Parts: sequence; structure tokens; C-alpha cells
Amino acid sequence: MNNELEKILLIGPRNNRMHLDMASGTITLFEDLIKQFDLQNVKYNVVDTNKNNYSNFLFAYISIIFQIIFKQKECKYLTLHSSKDFFIFAPLIILIGTLSAKKTSLRKFGGDLDDIYRTSRKYKRYLLNFILKNIDILFFETKYLVKFFSEYNQNVFWFPNVRSRDLVPNLPRSFHRKFVFMSHIRKEKGIDELIAAIKLFGTEYTIDIYGLILDKKYTKAFFEQENISYKGALEPQNVLSILNEYDVLILPSYKEGYPGIVIEAYSLGIPVITTNLRAIKEIVIPYQTGILVTPQNVDELVKAVRYFNIENYTAMSYHANIKFDNFQSGKQSKLYIERIVDV
Repeated sequence: MNNELEKILLIGPRNNRMHLDMASGTITLFEDLIKQFDLQNVKYNVVDTNKNNYSNFLFAYISIIFQIIFKQKECKYLTLHSSKDFFIFAPLIILIGTLSAKKTSLRKFGGDLDDIYRTSRKYKRYLLNFILKNIDILFFETKYLVKFFSEYNQNVFWFPNVRSRDLVPNLPRSFHRKFVFMSHIRKEKGIDELIAAIKLFGTEYTIDIYGLILDKKYTKAFFEQENISYKGALEPQNVLSILNEYDVLILPSYKEGYPGIVIEAYSLGIPVITTNLRAIKEIVIPYQTGILVTPQNVDELVKAVRYFNIENYTAMSYHANIKFDNFQSGKQSKLYIERIVDV
């Protein structure tokens, strides 16, 4: 990878220049991959697909397309990293790859592409089939997506949500009944159920909420009225240090892929309480690394919080810390680079 013509073109969303606290999971993972390329001395070019970093959406798409066309000239590998825009940009890189004999890949974030495929109208499914069969390499976040789409392409790999161990935890951790929610504040994250559960606990429990409010229903005044401890949004660089002050992460979402905050909790040896969604069930071992509850079930959420005690916490913390090995950024990024180059 030292030859200038062996560069990899990374096409994906970068941090919002005006609002760093609005980083989505897709942005976080793309920025992390760029960081890993630097650490591993891999040569690359970048095309930013975050429309918020352009003057308007129409200009954004035009600019992105032109950047891909011009920057690909000095790159041998064209890699697209996307949750939704791949419908627009994947056919372009397939065309370029075919005409220029360059290897192409798609890293699709999220865990719902099989559902999208099943429910899509005929024209959209045709486009999906074209992309899936003509892209050289596919990377999916969940194992069930790898299995589902393996019949469309022989080069399909698992590239999970990853994180670096940027803060080494002091293990073994001790249990102080301190629980925390960290994510965007919106209904589908299970906020209503979490609020209902919190009201059933006494002062011996600490249950704090952090996150950027994205649903108009939830305001600082709303949380104050409900007597809920809302601590505001966190800058990305402060997430781990604040999370490390708590014992257990709570994430009662209705819809998720592999939640990044769960991976971050594991990196600190923090077990989790989250929902038994099909993606989450791939990364949480019940009563070892965390507890799974039914979405929108307050009773199960309350029982899960009360399950933790001084006696069982140390073992669950240990298993959570071990589980993080599967999601180490450096390890998975190295595999990703090898597969792009070798396949």
C-alpha cells in the first residue's frame, strides 16, 4: 500500500463542522476508520458525503459526484460508507470501477437492509440487486445481514460497529447502583419507558439521562417537571470519561443496529440493560454482558435494574470487558483493509 497509485478512496460522512455534538453513529464510525488509516499508514483520499457540510443539498450532491470522479483518478480502491446514500453513489462507483478496472466496496451501516429489500417496490429492488451483484465487496454491520446477502455476492463480510479503547478502565469495577442512559433523546430510544421505570425507584438508585434532544416532546423543562435527572448533551470526547462514572448502561430502544454506546460501555467493562432486538442479541450475552428486555416493557426494565447487585456485578463487568475484544477498531479496520486489497 505504499505506492501512490494504491490509494483507497474513502467516500462517507464526516463530522458536522458546525455541530460536533450531532455526530451520528455513521459519522463516528467513518471518522474512526480515517483515524485507523492514519495509524496504520494507509494512503487514502476522502470524499465527504455529509450534506450539512455544504451550502445546500443540491450543491452537496453535485459536489460529491464531481469529487468522486476526480479523486478516483489517483486511487485503485473505491470504498463507499453509507446508511442511505448508497442508492445514489454506489452505481457511480460501480460504473467507474468497471470502466477503470478498480476494485469497489460498500460498507452499509445499520441492520435493516434485508427488511428494506423485502418491502421495496420493483424498481428499488432492481436497483438493490444491481448494486449487490456488481459491487466487488460488501460489508455489513450484523451477522444476519451477512448471511442474508451472501446469496447475492460471494464477497460479503462482517464489519461491526467498533470503538478504540481510549480509556483503560480500573478493573474490577465496584457497584454503586449508578445507572445511565446515553444516546439521542427521542421516543424510539425508549425514553417514555425509561421515565416510567425511574419513577419506581427510590433515592438509593442513581439513574441519569444524557443526550442531544431530537424530539420536540422532550425538553429540559419536561424532564424537570417529571423529576428526571437530565444532564444534557455530551461532546463526543467526553462520553467515555462520563460513562466511566456509572455502573450500568441502559438503552431501551425500539430500533437499533449495533449501538455504539453499548460497545463503548464494553470498552470500560460496563454491562448493559438493553432490548432484545435481533441485532442487539448478537452482541449481548444475557446475564453475562448484560440483560435483554422486551421493547416498551416497563416491568422488565425495572426487574433488570433491580437484578444487579454487589454479588453478580463483578462477573458481568468482567465479561463485558472481554466482549469488547470483538469490536476493537484497530483489529477490525486491519481486517477491512486486508479484505479490500486481497479479495
